[in-house]
Amino acid sequence: MQFTLTINQVKALEWGLNSQQALLFAFVYGCPSWAKAMTTEQGVFFVLSKAKIIEELPLLTDKPDTAYRMLKALQDVGLIELSSTSNVTLFRLTDKAAQWNKKEDGSEKYPTLKAGTEGRKKIRSTSEKNPSKVGNKSEPGSEKSPTNQDTSNQGTNQDTSHSSQDAPAAPPQPAALTLVSSAAPRCEIPADMPGPKDPSCKTFKAWANYAMAYRSRHGAWPVWNSKAGGQIGQLVDRLGVDVAHHVAAYFVRINDSKLVNRMHSLGDLLQNAEAYHTQWVTNRQMTGTTARLIEQTQANVSAAEQALEALRAKRAASHAE
Repeated sequence: MQFTLTINQVKALEWGLNSQQALLFAFVYGCPSWAKAMTTEQGVFFVLSKAKIIEELPLLTDKPDTAYRMLKALQDVGLIELSSTSNVTLFRLTDKAAQWNKKEDGSEKYPTLKAGTEGRKKIRSTSEKNPSKVGNKSEPGSEKSPTNQDTSNQGTNQDTSHSSQDAPAAPPQPAALTLVSSAAPRCEIPADMPGPKDPSCKTFKAWANYAMAYRSRHGAWPVWNSKAGGQIGQLVDRLGVDVAHHVAAYFVRINDSKLVNRMHSLGDLLQNAEAYHTQWVTNRQMTGTTARLIEQTQANVSAAEQALEALRAKRAASHAE
């Protein structure tokens, strides 16, 4: 599972992406650094299966068809180009997509090597033209950690120059939206998220995953108060600190009409916490409709068994005569 993802909220708003599309593109943008390249008649593409998206982004979706529709949405806004073979989905980034990693002046926030040798040649040629600069202290405004793109130190803090006390402060930028890791959280939490922000807090991971999944689905943060804190604490006590945050995030994705009408309240989560844990483990949602279908199927089976038993009894009686 992808531990941290940083979203450029400025570009997401500019391109009209919703939170789910922005989350997916933040993941897709980094895929060329590790995904397998494949040359087609249209050029070089990268392999990205729907199963890989589900595996790496459990907060996004657990359905392959949904993952593909989201990829198509990114293609519709001109961020990626899609192709496919008989068994895999292929993609490549467009020129527009490169703006995701740009600062306001057009330079890259976190520069990376281009695919192939072109990027390496460019770096070598730069160092040869300016040999005196190799090994010198970074110039004002240069990146602090240009090669480490998955740390929690990314975002707007790296765009502020500290070279002069008289220099004007950099304009504030939207905070980076970073998902909470299933391991010890080392990521930046949105400043406006209510609730605990101390990773050492017992309820931190469970609340953060629930709150961020909740906002992604319902468009607002859930209310944090003493009752919510107590409910999250009980959830952790019942399921365990290493599991509760998974179940909390999964719960918000359940499409049961009762839960949706009540906006996936913590009370509903706590009331049937163990049942939702089973649904998370098996990855099978048990909605009211599903339960009624199972009940109807069982009723039909029972009716058929009763009819068969009555027929057997009638035949036995006729033979006895």
